[in-house]
Amino acid sequence: MITDAREDLPPVLEADIAIAGGGPAGIVLALTLAEKGRKVLLIEGGGRQSPGDGASVYDNTTSGRSYPLTGSRLRWLGGTTNHWGGWVRPFDERDFSDQPAGELPGWPIGTDELADGYHTAAEWCEVGSAEYEPARIELEQRARLLELDGTGFRHRVFRFSPPTRFGTRYEEALATAENLDCRVNLNLVSLEQSDSRVRSARAVTLDGNTCTVRAKQFVIAMGGVENARFLLNQDPVPGNQSDLVGRCFMDHFGFTPGAMLAAEGLQYERGQLPDDDLMTVIAPEPGTAGPNSCLLVSATAPDDMLPPAYWTNPVTGDRPGGQYALSMINAPTPHPESRITLTAERDALGLRRPHLHWHLPVDDFKPVIGLFERWMEAISGRQQARVKWDRRDPPSDDDFVGVGFHHMGTTRMSASPDFGVVDPDGRVWNRDNLYLAGSSVYPSAGFSNPTLTIVALAARMADHLHRNLEG
Repeated sequence: MITDAREDLPPVLEADIAIAGGGPAGIVLALTLAEKGRKVLLIEGGGRQSPGDGASVYDNTTSGRSYPLTGSRLRWLGGTTNHWGGWVRPFDERDFSDQPAGELPGWPIGTDELADGYHTAAEWCEVGSAEYEPARIELEQRARLLELDGTGFRHRVFRFSPPTRFGTRYEEALATAENLDCRVNLNLVSLEQSDSRVRSARAVTLDGNTCTVRAKQFVIAMGGVENARFLLNQDPVPGNQSDLVGRCFMDHFGFTPGAMLAAEGLQYERGQLPDDDLMTVIAPEPGTAGPNSCLLVSATAPDDMLPPAYWTNPVTGDRPGGQYALSMINAPTPHPESRITLTAERDALGLRRPHLHWHLPVDDFKPVIGLFERWMEAISGRQQARVKWDRRDPPSDDDFVGVGFHHMGTTRMSASPDFGVVDPDGRVWNRDNLYLAGSSVYPSAGFSNPTLTIVALAARMADHLHRNLEG
């Protein structure tokens, strides 16, 4: 059932598993565990269809490179899937195996551990297929694309969810599921902790009602910023044995290096293959130096200022020439200096507000530009295209750059408590029954959007929590 906590809130709520956060991770965990017979409590701080009176809880400050933090967060059932564009693809194998930066290690799990989760995630996200390998979908045989063999680059595929608005799509399931108590307009604010466990938690409404939450296991699934903010508001801070709670904030950032003249009719954009809602991008081969970024190719109108002779050249072959805009989605670096901290100001719930310092230095753009230059030289050397630089220099620290609104990395997963906040199962290293779900646990991110992996990890965590309760 779904209940508004402002209208009905007992002094104690009890469950096998209590989950705070009604975004995709929380909803998948709640419905999966309830179906397995576990008694589940799902708490959402916002309402069913809007943040209600709680929008100001997300007020924040920022520093470093400009970042639109306020506009990139949503506080009601379904979380940020309520403005999600629907892009999906799994992380690549190199995303799991690359060491992302400095002394920080990469993922402690690999593609094998998430294979089943990705298939399950495709169903939750209502994606038509769980197949992303160009060879298995015969992409090169079906689409007119650049020839990349031997260039050090390859074609990769994005698919698209409708997009699934998790709060709306699964509202009826939440309302009717046995063993599931979903409370909206209820905010988890504090944990009662022992040295190794969470004994109970306290939840409140904005109008001052309060209750105690008792559970065998607790999951924080509030989002890439709020997960860290919530932990930092606790005393002591769980999982902060290595001072990494809130650190390594990441988002995919954009760069638009230039334009291309090539044969007309290249089929890189979404919707150009019948009966298959996908988009093709260009990315480096595994083992290639540099970031795992991708290049997007979009047809543009011909330039009337160019003389007719410009269009008669080897790159167009027997077909008319076409112009294309080139842009890049770039893998972020998990800098410890890029972080969530707390200000002295408190919100209506009594929690200290978050401050984001986004550390995206000029040097992070240099390998991106180098990657593009290698691709440009390979394609131009084959006379497949002419590429024109529009911007060859990195944006300055004061320049705004495009972002994905993907909040990742602030409670990173690791194989050792020395390098992260949660273990490979998502359990906070120094708390036996406290887990974190969502993209805050990502140690690195490649160029893939985070939602499919959020859901895959949630499906995997649900199995783990269920087995733990059996033990």
